[in-house]
Amino acid sequence: MFKRLSSALLTAIALGSPVTANELKDYIYSNPVLAEVHRSGTTITFKDPSCERGIFGSYTPKTDIMVICLANHPDYAELGDTIRHETIHIIQTCIGGPVLSFEQVASYAKPQDYKAMNSYGTHSHHHELEANIAARSMSDLQIVSSFKDACYENN
Repeated sequence: MFKRLSSALLTAIALGSPVTANELKDYIYSNPVLAEVHRSGTTITFKDPSCERGIFGSYTPKTDIMVICLANHPDYAELGDTIRHETIHIIQTCIGGPVLSFEQVASYAKPQDYKAMNSYGTHSHHHELEANIAARSMSDLQIVSSFKDACYENN
């Protein structure tokens, strides 16, 4: 697993990124959310054909693969947001659906959340809205704690 993560990281760095390779490498290896997701056995890749569509990231439950499109992020703040967002999708998978009801999630929503949500099919609105809000309002350590609570049986 570590070799896959390292290999994907080095490939992504070689292809170019919004920051220097060493800064990006340090950020990725020190990110507590990525470390916990990796530790859980989820595959993390930084280069995927889907990145060519301009997306920031994705999570596919069927394959348990998180994609983070490094080159599509303008800065570390956006990159961190994407990592938290995709990890919320893993949490949703672990518990079998959204954490909060749609009404609860909607009470935290801002206009930009609805705009982003509408780029997805209606079947994904609840999941995406929750992931957007949680990524924006939770810290990395809160996401790690929620991830452990949701995805590990004996926590």
